[in-house]
Amino acid sequence: MNRILIIKLGSIGDIVHTLPSLLALKASFPHAQIDWLVEKKASNILKNHPGLNQVIEVDTQQWRRSFWRKQLYQEMLSCVTQLRRRHYDVAFDFQGLWKSAAFGFVSGCKCLVGFDKAHLKEPSCRILYGQTVSPSGADTHVIELNQALVRSQGATTGPVAFELNVAKADRSYINAQLVAHGLNEFIILNPGSGWVTKNWAPVNYGLLHNRIKKQLGMSTVLTWGPGEEGLVKEVMATCQSEPPVTFPTTIPQFIALACRARLFVGGDTGPLHLAAACNTPVVGIFGPTDPLRNGPFDKSDLVVSQPVPCGPCYKRTCEKYRCQCLTLVTVEQVFTAILNRMNNSKPTSLTRFKAI
Repeated sequence: MNRILIIKLGSIGDIVHTLPSLLALKASFPHAQIDWLVEKKASNILKNHPGLNQVIEVDTQQWRRSFWRKQLYQEMLSCVTQLRRRHYDVAFDFQGLWKSAAFGFVSGCKCLVGFDKAHLKEPSCRILYGQTVSPSGADTHVIELNQALVRSQGATTGPVAFELNVAKADRSYINAQLVAHGLNEFIILNPGSGWVTKNWAPVNYGLLHNRIKKQLGMSTVLTWGPGEEGLVKEVMATCQSEPPVTFPTTIPQFIALACRARLFVGGDTGPLHLAAACNTPVVGIFGPTDPLRNGPFDKSDLVVSQPVPCGPCYKRTCEKYRCQCLTLVTVEQVFTAILNRMNNSKPTSLTRFKAI
């Protein structure tokens, strides 16, 4: 294969889970030109990646919001033209949606590869595939499922590895923030996520900070994404003296921060998966998603979850059960997991590139 297209549009966690497959393709086909089609909002962690020749950005959310704009059709045509000019030998649809399959189909690639019906979010999109792949029963984590896709085309997969690039300016910004706040050893608390059903109550993060500060004598850094400022205020309102340290970060700056952290605590969201990719110890708090499929890949990392008859449901709303999978998770359980993870933070067999 000389030209390869990866289709994984977003979110950040999805991108991270696909990076090992990119590295496997690059190692197996070192002379191939590999491009990645991605949503603009999630493209930061792919820019200047040494394994990629081009990062092709789309903004399908903006397209849907402004379907009436004449310029929209010019943008769509430009995207299709750019894809077709690359003459791809194979395109991998890691997303499993109609829109991702459609991008692969209109790219004009010789073969569009995707998952079988059982592993697709929108199963009917498989009619656009030239080849479907059925992962083995042993492939349970999404990283393993993704690797099965590239193995179908002859790629060799080895130990799971990630490669994250952080500019010197972003590392310098984090260094300056840590010095300014007198931080050496600290724990990251990340209360937000893309789905409200994944969010453990902000008051719990405040109570958890109090326990960490009182019993471990450690500082915490509160991180957040766009639109999550309200969660930060709720967390801070519950904290006692010496509240968490807060300062804004971009995605690359967060990676630099995570590499310096003693531990990360948060739900199933992009920052958790970025921290895991940096080999930072993780305690995940999981609700509607399955930690066996979507949790941190390192077996040393810990996940706190409350099994419920209705889960894992992967739903973004929960009016009937009121998110019992998360409301039943206690601060005591999470704090105990923190103690256990910190006492078992030896390097594992996973090989991962650290951004710093």
